[in-house]
Amino acid sequence: MKKLILISLMLSLILSALVPATALAAKPQSFHTDGVISGIEDTVIGDNAFPAGNSGRWRVIDRQIEGELLSGDITGSFLMNYKANIELATQAGNLHGTLETNEYSFKINGKIQPLEMVPIAPEVYLPKLTFNGHWTLVDGAQGQGEFNGWVIFIPDEYGHVVSIIASSFIMHGKWQP
Repeated sequence: MKKLILISLMLSLILSALVPATALAAKPQSFHTDGVISGIEDTVIGDNAFPAGNSGRWRVIDRQIEGELLSGDITGSFLMNYKANIELATQAGNLHGTLETNEYSFKINGKIQPLEMVPIAPEVYLPKLTFNGHWTLVDGAQGQGEFNGWVIFIPDEYGHVVSIIASSFIMHGKWQP
């Protein structure tokens, strides 16, 4: 009996030494969280938005989106900080930045889709801003996936967000918490 235990122990040690650590690591799990967007910081020309030469595009050097993740693998408030290069008329362009929650940090890269007008009542249209892209966890866990968000809002005379009427923010992918 002692001999069998000793052989089993030695075999376990040999196999542990031969199997790479990555094979022993936890397998990625499905990741999903969804929530709402509660605020979008205004861009101010000369402060955080500048013309990109004579191209008709604008560089937004620092903008924030705030929200709440309501259900899924992560819940609680989030803050997305990003830079963008957008076309002024449509607000379409590329975005790059970070998304922070209480426990996790994500690197994000994506696109802002052209602004569209959507009906909310008969003959009443409001702007809808849609963005989507890829995320990679950089702190708190490992993983990657996609994000999608949209906001329907009441604009002021300059097109800035006065009030958010409806919104959605969804992240999905694979992670190792």
